[in-house]
Amino acid sequence: MLRRDIGGMPLWAIALVAVAVIVIAVLLGNASAADGKAPRYTAPSDATTPTIPEPMPLAVFIGDSYTQGVGGGGVQWPALLGEAHGWDVDNLGLGGTGYVRTSDVNGCGRAYCGNYGEAIDEIVGSPTYVVVSGGRNDFGLPATDIAAAADAAFGELRTRYPHAEIFAISPWFDDDPPPSDPAEFTQAIQTAALNHDVTFLDAGQPLFGRPDLVAEDGLHPNAAGYQAIAAAVAAVLDPQLQQ
Repeated sequence: MLRRDIGGMPLWAIALVAVAVIVIAVLLGNASAADGKAPRYTAPSDATTPTIPEPMPLAVFIGDSYTQGVGGGGVQWPALLGEAHGWDVDNLGLGGTGYVRTSDVNGCGRAYCGNYGEAIDEIVGSPTYVVVSGGRNDFGLPATDIAAAADAAFGELRTRYPHAEIFAISPWFDDDPPPSDPAEFTQAIQTAALNHDVTFLDAGQPLFGRPDLVAEDGLHPNAAGYQAIAAAVAAVLDPQLQQ
């Protein structure tokens, strides 16, 4: 005869206890997962993919002491322009230089400073914009020499940086009238620029008749003068950038 109990306990009771034990084990396992003992990673619903910011466009400025910022107490119009446009600025302006003129320690702070064409070798990287400004130091030289030097400089820039936007800006003078008629000089630069798809910009003479914008040396702009130059350049440059 088969036994219907174990140790005096009916088989159905034993089966019921076994089921209860299994149920309790499952509940305890779920509780462990819920209280962090068995964590599972779930991405937050608002998670976003991190982005790498785009590099700022490189803008290179070539010019004389006005581009360098002499007399401005640390204020430079290229830096002001770069800040307004979100550019990474490389200012290669050096006092005493021009399309033809070179300079020495008395004019630029170095043993030798090359002209605008030679400054091209100092460009590092691939600029989006190149701005060549000035030329007042070339006044008095033959216009043919200035035209040839400008043509060579613009040609070299266009060859090296075929995709850059290149601008040439007319020279500035202080609060006094220009020392001579700049028309012939301007025409020489404009013609050279046109030959190499360089945009010529005439920013006027923002310092003329404004001694309050000139430094104590009577020659270079002061901080306010460089602010005025930056505004004058932006007025003719911005419409070109928006095309």
